[in-house]
Amino acid sequence: MRPPIPRELWERARRLKAREEDAARERKVAAAEFQRTFRERTLTIVTTAFGVVAALFWQSAISDMIKTYIPTTGIWQYEMIAAVLVTVMAVTAIYFIGKWTKPKEEKNS
Repeated sequence: MRPPIPRELWERARRLKAREEDAARERKVAAAEFQRTFRERTLTIVTTAFGVVAALFWQSAISDMIKTYIPTTGIWQYEMIAAVLVTVMAVTAIYFIGKWTKPKEEKNS
C-alpha cells in the first residue's frame, strides 16, 4: 500500500490547477477581444475603401456638372464660386449624414 499524500501536496496541486484554469480563461478572453478588434478594424477599412470609391464618383459627377453650368473661360471668379458652392454642399451633407448615423441614445441627450 502507498503512503498517503501529504495535505500540502494536495493544496499545491489544487492551487496549480486553479492557476492553469485562470490562465486558460484569460487566453480565451484575450482571443475573443482580438477577434472583436480584428472584425471592427476590418469593417472600418472596408467601409473606408467603399467611401473613397463613392467619393471619386461624386467628384467626377460634380466636376462634370460644374463644367456644364459654369463657363470655363479662365475667369478665376467662376472657379471660386464653384469651390464655395461645393464646400457648402459638402459641409451640409456631412452634417446631415452625421445626424443620421448617430445612435438614438446620443440624439436624446
